[in-house]
Amino acid sequence: MLNKLLLILLTSYFSIGFSAQGQQRTTTKLNRHFIEIEQNDSKNHHYNKVETVTKTGETVTWIFDLRNRMVKQSKKGINPEGNYNQEITETFDSTNQLISQSIINLENRKYVEFHYRDGVKKAQVISHGNEVFEIWRNNPDSLYTSDHDDFGPGLDRKEWNNFLVKNLRYPTEARKTGAEGTVILAILVDENGNIKESEVANLAFVNPYLAKEALRVLGLFKGQFIPAVNLDGQPEEKWINIPLRFKLG
Repeated sequence: MLNKLLLILLTSYFSIGFSAQGQQRTTTKLNRHFIEIEQNDSKNHHYNKVETVTKTGETVTWIFDLRNRMVKQSKKGINPEGNYNQEITETFDSTNQLISQSIINLENRKYVEFHYRDGVKKAQVISHGNEVFEIWRNNPDSLYTSDHDDFGPGLDRKEWNNFLVKNLRYPTEARKTGAEGTVILAILVDENGNIKESEVANLAFVNPYLAKEALRVLGLFKGQFIPAVNLDGQPEEKWINIPLRFKLG
C-alpha cells in the first residue's frame, strides 16, 4: 500500500500542472496562514490561490506568493481504485525545490507525507488515525510512534477540551443575532512550546464577537504546547491553526 502511495506522489509532481489546462479558473487572495481574505485587504495579502475543476471532476489548486513563485499545488479527486476521495499536495521553497509531498484520504483523514531536503527524501510521516503516527527522520531505522505529527506543534487535546468546557462562553451579542461559525485561531508556538503570537486567521468571515471570545479564552490558557521538530530533530518555531466552533444549541 505504501509503495502504491509513493508511486502516486512521484507521478503527481509531473501531472498536477497539466491536467487542468483549458479549464475556467478562479483566483482568491490568502493571508499568511493560507486562509481566504477579502479581495480589498492588501495589508494581509500574502498569497494568491488559483483553482480550477477539470473535465474529469478533479479540483486542482495552485498557490503563489506575491512574487509569483509557486509555493503549493494540490489535486482533489477519486483515488485510482475509485473507492474514496483523496487530496495530493506538494509544497515548494522559494527556489522551487520540493519540500514535501502528501496524500490524504479525505474520508478518514489518514495520510502519508514525505519531507525533502535538496531533492532527497529525509523524513516520512504516516497517520493511522486515532492520534497514532509513525515517523522517521534521516533513516528509516529511526522509526518511532507519536500521538501527533511532530513536524507541526502539538497540544494535549484532552487538556485543551477540558479547558474550553470550563472557560469558553457564547457572547451575548452573538447569541442575540443567532451568529454561529468556526473561528480559526492561528498560534505561533516557539521552540519551548510557549505562545509567541496569536490572531484570528479568518477574521473577515466570522462574527467579530465570536472572534473576540476566541482570543479572550486563548489568553486564559496556561497549558503548554509541544514545539514542532525540524528535519534535524531540533525544536523550531512554527504556526498551528486551531478551530473553535460556536454553535447555538
